[in-house]
Amino acid sequence: MALCEFGVPSLQAVYDMTWAEFRIRLYGYNRQQEKQWLKVREVAYASIVGPHLDPKKLPTKDKFMPIGKGKSTVTERMKDRMHQAIKEYHKRQKNG
Repeated sequence: MALCEFGVPSLQAVYDMTWAEFRIRLYGYNRQQEKQWLKVREVAYASIVGPHLDPKKLPTKDKFMPIGKGKSTVTERMKDRMHQAIKEYHKRQKNG
C-alpha cells in the first residue's frame, strides 16, 4: 500500500506514527475504497439493465457484486474448539 494513499508525506512520518494512528488511517482508507467500489458497482449494474433483459432474472446488486464485510462464517463448533484450545494453552502455561 502506498504511503501517499494514507495521506502520509514521508517515511519518517510513518515511523513516528502510533499503532492506533496507523489503524485509524487504514480504516479510513478502506472506507474510501469501499465507497469507490460502490460507485463502480452502480455503473456496472446499470450497464446490465436494459430493455432487452428480463428484470425478474436480474440478480440484486448485492448478489451481482458483493462489497464490504459479509456474514461471519464462524460456527458455534469453531467457537467451542477455540475456547477449548485457549483453556489447554492456559493449563500448559500454569504447569510450565
